[in-house]
Amino acid sequence: MESSRTKRILLAVVTALVAFVGLGAWAIASPVGAAPDDDFHLASIWCSLGDREGLCAPGDEANERTVAERLIESSRCFASHPEESAQCPLDDETTISTDRGNFDGNYPPVFYSVMGVFAGPDIAVSTIVMRLFNAAIFVGAVSAVLALLRPGQRGPLIWASIVPMVPLGVFLIPSVNPSSWAVLAGLTVWLATYGYFTAESRGRRIALGAIAAVTAVMGAGARGDSAVFVAFAAFAAALLAFERDRRWVKLALLPLGIAIIGAVFFFLAGQSTGIATVGVTGQAATAGDATAPVGAVEAAPEAAGGLGLLLSNLMDLPFLWTGGAGTWGLGWLDTPVPVFVWVMMIGLLIALLFWGLRIMTPRKGIVLLLALFAMTAVPLYILQGKGLRVGEWVQPRYLLPLLLIFVGVALFGFAKDHLGITRLQAGIVFAVVALANALSLHNNMRRYISGLGDGSGFNLNAGIEWWWAMPVSPMVVWFVGSAAFALALLGLFLHLYPKGERPGAVLEERAPVPGLIRPAEPSAAEQFIVLTGTASTRPS
Repeated sequence: MESSRTKRILLAVVTALVAFVGLGAWAIASPVGAAPDDDFHLASIWCSLGDREGLCAPGDEANERTVAERLIESSRCFASHPEESAQCPLDDETTISTDRGNFDGNYPPVFYSVMGVFAGPDIAVSTIVMRLFNAAIFVGAVSAVLALLRPGQRGPLIWASIVPMVPLGVFLIPSVNPSSWAVLAGLTVWLATYGYFTAESRGRRIALGAIAAVTAVMGAGARGDSAVFVAFAAFAAALLAFERDRRWVKLALLPLGIAIIGAVFFFLAGQSTGIATVGVTGQAATAGDATAPVGAVEAAPEAAGGLGLLLSNLMDLPFLWTGGAGTWGLGWLDTPVPVFVWVMMIGLLIALLFWGLRIMTPRKGIVLLLALFAMTAVPLYILQGKGLRVGEWVQPRYLLPLLLIFVGVALFGFAKDHLGITRLQAGIVFAVVALANALSLHNNMRRYISGLGDGSGFNLNAGIEWWWAMPVSPMVVWFVGSAAFALALLGLFLHLYPKGERPGAVLEERAPVPGLIRPAEPSAAEQFIVLTGTASTRPS
């Protein structure tokens, strides 16, 4: 028994380490300024702790700050020009006065203040350290929640951390974009809160409650829209765990507090549903631009308003939902991923959602409907108000945290973490995700190393125009990162399918869930098929 427990702990530790290495490869796969609106976010970070010598000083105007020119101008060397490499003739000493930053409190201050601790005169080193820190925070938080949840509760977090996260999620997590923390909150807050309600020991309840509170503050303190999603996550967990007793009322103080935190951050920030009042992400992406997402339709010079615009956006809305799967470009929307990636990832996402619907409860259904309503109403409200079409202003990264909640809740209610998915099915899913990650990482690196379309081919070491000042070559980074990511998936696979486990072989008794709508018992013919081994796809 002790040996088995030691092996599980060792597997968890190794899986977390290789997951960090896999995300770490993404952290150094792109230059300073590569994430969307990085000029705004970098200046905000360097000035987040006030005026500091060599980092941030008063600007020419009251609403400006003086920062290193590289923070503001580096992205302009390559943004919207995927054929260009990231080579940029800028240094860290030349300064510029700019109003591109969170100088008027448009964004919550928590993310910028924490990142500001790592800001230094060497911008490249500081940026990499921040990215690696965010990767470590993500791996640590997810690993801690998995360790504290009971078997049968971990499945939604595991599967939601795999399928909906490639490629956009794995690009954003190790970045200096506030969406990094928003994505983490979308994954963990609701499930950590639910685990807090259902924990069987005081220690686990305290630990899960603390993680839920901390990640909620991180998410709400990163983006104004994320503050709303954090509040929704707390509500969803409280509803899923609802019981008619005083104990639930007492425990509900935590999600109530999280909801209040979300409301406070939202109303204190001068931000409305993911779009700052300053000109962050103000460029429309259309089919005629290099930044156009896959399948974007060029908007008319003056978009028609009213019911026509509403219906048009409603029909195109799934284009935003699938953006995280690769239908939109990475970075400044100018780095496409191979068609294989977004076709396969959308297929896996839809299949996973439909599989999750095999188990349904009234409360689960209510949460899913509310999440779906939010994913519909939020972007439509913004687009309709501005007279814009899907593909302009609103980006998939704004909705990704809410999508992660939706996917996680859709997979809620199974007795086993593998959800009854067979080893073969899971093996195919994990192999496809590993390949999609490797292809996306390769394309992202090629785009900045030499630019796309120059015929440099598969070898990233050929035609290098930009790379970090370090002794490790691009091909080594890509290979190690891709292999580490695949090994992390293997570690999760071994956790889901321990030796001797036979998912789907029989219909097992599921864990008690309030209001559970159980599927009908198998007929005699179905039982014969299962017992003879001619079919093994029923979930357990």
